[in-house]
Amino acid sequence: MKVITVNHLKLKEYSHKLAKQVLNSDFKPDLIIGIKTGGIFVSRPLYEKISEKFNTLYCELSLSRPLTNKKKKWQLYKLLKLLPYPLLNVLRNIEVKLYESTKPKKYILNKQNEILIDDKTIALIKKSENILLVDDAIDSGATLLEMKNKLLSINKYSNIKIAVLTLTHKSSYINSDFFLFKRVLLRCPWANDYKNGAEL
Repeated sequence: MKVITVNHLKLKEYSHKLAKQVLNSDFKPDLIIGIKTGGIFVSRPLYEKISEKFNTLYCELSLSRPLTNKKKKWQLYKLLKLLPYPLLNVLRNIEVKLYESTKPKKYILNKQNEILIDDKTIALIKKSENILLVDDAIDSGATLLEMKNKLLSINKYSNIKIAVLTLTHKSSYINSDFFLFKRVLLRCPWANDYKNGAEL
């Protein structure tokens, strides 16, 4: 799989291209929801572009997961910063292939996950007919599937579509309605193996 390293400027450019896909479709979102953390770097510029044409509202949601051993992960992250991008690209591909080979065919809900949502956002969802969920990528698709199901539990009549920059896995638990890349990995500025704003 190809790996593209993108800085914040390129990320904004890609987000605007994604926004144009939405604008060129017949879907007019009443509400755009960015998924924290990486997704907001796509959803914010996308919202700016779409709000120039439509009277669209915006909010952000996050999925809280169980805590992991951060100290061990931090040591690994420091090692990644020392490796050259070609080797890091190989490691990323290995990681995806391993995950794809072990991923359950049917999604199993992790009951420890919690979608953080306040009353104001719930009110927005209840009155929105067309909702656009935005993230940076779909890997397994588990996060967006949980998000979509949560939104439908609040407003079962809402028409929910999904926009991401890239689809990485061969098969995911949920599909995207708008995307720029397929089977492409994006190394974004918040990634653990992103180095000094370099772009390749």
